[in-house]
Amino acid sequence: MVGIFAFLGSWNDFLLPQMMIADPALQTLPVVQMLFQGEFNTNYSLAFASYLMAMAPTLVVYILAQRWVLSGVMRGAVK
Repeated sequence: MVGIFAFLGSWNDFLLPQMMIADPALQTLPVVQMLFQGEFNTNYSLAFASYLMAMAPTLVVYILAQRWVLSGVMRGAVK
């Protein structure tokens, strides 16, 4: 369970990579997704496609670790 939260924290990190990485080719996915939304226009099809691509690794990690997530929830529920 802690591993899943650690993965999600590093995968969804936005502020630190935005401040530290100056090269646009090395920026993380959440920082690049910010470019799809402008002040006056938004490319919705490209933005939502990138959101789905960003969700894919998270879903794979959850599916692979589902056994441990459910066992941790069950242990916490039984007193």
